Amino acid sequence: MAGHEAQVWGLAYSHDGARLATGSHDGTAKVWDAHSGQEVLSLDAHAMPIQAVALSPDGTKLATGSLDGTAKTWD
Repeated sequence: MAGHEAQVWGLAYSHDGARLATGSHDGTAKVWDAHSGQEVLSLDAHAMPIQAVALSPDGTKLATGSLDGTAKTWD
């Protein structure tokens, strides 16, 4: 996916299908507008690859899990 500097390892759609979250081998997490494909948010989230991402049901929080052994939540 354009925007990450390495492979995307995790992705999740928001409950309403309006947003897509991705996590990459480069340690970044991004949120995209699922309709336009435009990047909405980019986070330099972890020092190691992100394996998993999830969006809260109301779409206000992002969770990321990484090979660095941590999980983080973002507002």
